[in-house]
Amino acid sequence: MSGSNSIKHSKLKIGKVHTRSVPNRIFGWSLFGLSLVVIVVNWIEEFSELEVLPGGHSFFYLGGGIVAAAIGLWRAGVMDAKS
Repeated sequence: MSGSNSIKHSKLKIGKVHTRSVPNRIFGWSLFGLSLVVIVVNWIEEFSELEVLPGGHSFFYLGGGIVAAAIGLWRAGVMDAKS
C-alpha cells in the first residue's frame, strides 16, 4: 500500500437558518393567542348561557379560530424549516 494516508472528511450540510423579524413574531404570537381565546369562548358559549361573541356559538368562529391560529404560528416562525 502507499505511504499516503487518505483521510475522508464527511461534509456536513448546513442550511440557512431563517428567523423572522421581531414585529412578525409579535404579530404571529398575538394572533395565535387571540385565536385561542376565540376558540375557548366559542366552546364555553356552546355549553352555557354566555353570549360574548356576536351571533353566539358558531362553527365559523371555530373554523376561523383554527385558521387564524395556524397563520399566527406560521407568522411567529414556528413552522419555518430549521435545516
